[in-house]
Amino acid sequence: MNAAFASGVSGFASATALLNRAADRVSGVRGLTIPDPPSRAVNTPGASAGNSPLPPAASGRATPSPDFAMAAVEMIQAKHMAAASGAIVRAADDMVGALLDIKA
Repeated sequence: MNAAFASGVSGFASATALLNRAADRVSGVRGLTIPDPPSRAVNTPGASAGNSPLPPAASGRATPSPDFAMAAVEMIQAKHMAAASGAIVRAADDMVGALLDIKA
């Protein structure tokens, strides 16, 4: 009976870890950047065509992780893992209750 309870608790722990990883994936900002649009150089007489009067932008703006689909799948998996673990714990509880009813 203890093995069934342990299995249910272990399943809840795994579901919680999976949900936390998925939540981190959704909320975390990775090192991805969108570069700023290039500036339009104005051709001035006497300036060389290859040189831009303004230096290119070195930094862009950070974007969230684009892998929302995998995070959503992991969240659904975690939900089903938690539901299955709950069913295991309920079944173990029912078995212990039936065993006590038989012994009493």
